[in-house]
Amino acid sequence: MSLNGKDERRENGTIRICGPDDVALLHRMSVDTYVDTFAGTSSDEDMDKFLEESYSEPVLRGELSNPDSVFLLISVQPDSDSKEHADSDSSDSTKTDELPAGYMKLNFGEAQVEDMGSGTMEIQRLYIDKQFKGLGLGTQLMNFALDTARKRGLHKVWLGVWEHNEPAKHFYAGKGFVRVGQHAFWQGDDKQTDYLMAREV
Repeated sequence: MSLNGKDERRENGTIRICGPDDVALLHRMSVDTYVDTFAGTSSDEDMDKFLEESYSEPVLRGELSNPDSVFLLISVQPDSDSKEHADSDSSDSTKTDELPAGYMKLNFGEAQVEDMGSGTMEIQRLYIDKQFKGLGLGTQLMNFALDTARKRGLHKVWLGVWEHNEPAKHFYAGKGFVRVGQHAFWQGDDKQTDYLMAREV
């Protein structure tokens, strides 16, 4: 899918752009996937503070309205093992009968959290729900991101990853990303370090 509002079927999931009506779904997915990934890496107080400052519905609504940011949702067809999950999430609008499985946020221009020069795009978030990992959905989102950068005439894609998140670092390295620096990342009042990784497109 180019960023034209149409759904695209590729590989195992369907990718579409999120809009204002998706804020509740995006809030739930953001909190669930972040906690699944980083639970225990700081105090409960710091985790709660970070989630409120970064993933509350008002914050996400503001990010959704930023013309230099795009949220993408990837969803999959339910199978017999996930029917109960599909029923429980029936109120979440994904514009299809599919299950929301992950999401990604792309930043362009001044929405990027670091100045990496002209012709760049940031992947600020790429998360897959734990029950859908292993289906290639992360690779599908990454390929989409790289295609988006190429179609916009950009030459570099970059991201930040926690220095101790070995699975994510391995995943990004396998996609051609190399470490180019680091910056501070605040999880509440807990100062952590993110490695900055980039690749040409």
